[in-house]
Amino acid sequence: MKRTLLCLAAIAFMASCSAPKYSYNFDHYNYNAGKKKTSSVNEVVANDGPQAIQPELLMASTTSEIPSAEIILPTTEAKVAPVKKTYAQMTKTERKELRTYLKAEVKNSIQAKKESIKGVTSTKGMDGDLKLASIFGAVGIAGLIIGGDVFYIIGGLALLIGVVFFVKWVIRQ
Repeated sequence: MKRTLLCLAAIAFMASCSAPKYSYNFDHYNYNAGKKKTSSVNEVVANDGPQAIQPELLMASTTSEIPSAEIILPTTEAKVAPVKKTYAQMTKTERKELRTYLKAEVKNSIQAKKESIKGVTSTKGMDGDLKLASIFGAVGIAGLIIGGDVFYIIGGLALLIGVVFFVKWVIRQ
């Protein structure tokens, strides 16, 4: 009876360790975690709240002088960044050019990956077949050293498989 209760308590303890994330943090639950924010930057500025900082207006200085307003204020002839079109806004010829460009980039990246893989395999110390041959050879020799009817059979088979992988490696060289 005591052993059964102890087993049930152990199972309950192990289940409590794998509880969901809200059960171990029950007093700090954020009820607004899944909801969207209701106020945006424009509303905050309109409500006389803190205004967004414009990085173009920020300046650093080593002196204690305050820079003049003429330097800080941006010019009226601001450079307009080119508008990027979405795929749906492009013309048929632009779409075709984009597709061909993307296909070429994908092919280049695949080719680069293949070249890097070839470089990695050529720098490896041993080939896969040579590794398998050495592993099976070592197991076979260990089985023959241990002795006994079962180990002689296992050692002989492992040596035979090791020789097969070694011959396969030699043929490929």
